[in-house]
Amino acid sequence: MSEPQIPNSGRIIDHWLGGTHHFPVDAAAATEFADLYPGFPQVYRTLREFVGRAVRAVADEGVDQFLVLGAGIPTQGNVHEIVPRARVLYTDIDPTNIALGREFLSAVPDVDYAYCDAANPDTLDQEAAERILDPTARLGVVLVGLSISLDDRTLQNTLSALFDWAPPGSFLVADFDGEALASFPTILTKILDQAGQPLYLRDVERIRPILGSWQLTDDGICAVDVWRSPKPQPEHVFEYGCVLRKSYEMS
Repeated sequence: MSEPQIPNSGRIIDHWLGGTHHFPVDAAAATEFADLYPGFPQVYRTLREFVGRAVRAVADEGVDQFLVLGAGIPTQGNVHEIVPRARVLYTDIDPTNIALGREFLSAVPDVDYAYCDAANPDTLDQEAAERILDPTARLGVVLVGLSISLDDRTLQNTLSALFDWAPPGSFLVADFDGEALASFPTILTKILDQAGQPLYLRDVERIRPILGSWQLTDDGICAVDVWRSPKPQPEHVFEYGCVLRKSYEMS
């Protein structure tokens, strides 16, 4: 595998989480972000903690298979480590992330990494999906770290497609980047420069209409810091999180 020359958000996050599956270009970018705002790495540690609590909550409902979109580097507390007996299909569009994921997941039973563009779930590698996931069983979908790059219409279409595809009784774990990020213009500019595309920041009232037919759990939409956590409400909400369900009545 040739060493990439462009940093990738998934590998930058791996660096912040203490992982080893990144390259010098990713570590350099991670350092630049942290220099702009020293608390930025903690934002992603907090987000990973939210994923852990949310995925465990879904597993406690009896769900034992997960589809992870935009997975980045699937380690450092990712889904198959949170629920070790679950079947998990990680997906991404970045070929380096897919290759790295397949390499270190090769010895993990019932876990794989495949291609899927979250902006168009129909691109999911069907061979991998059929090998790992049971289409008749309830599913946990994890859509975290992606909404910032999807406009409202695209994100709503993605959530609608996932709703139609998931069996009744399935769950969706999602996050949304809060408007507080705009209060840190140097960080926002740096992210914009790296992403090379518009970024979409949302408050709770903008998030609700995007959810479509998915139903919120009683936890609602809240800062990821406090979703089923005793932590105090943060001063700046960088990330909102929620868990949604597809009820049997709506099938």
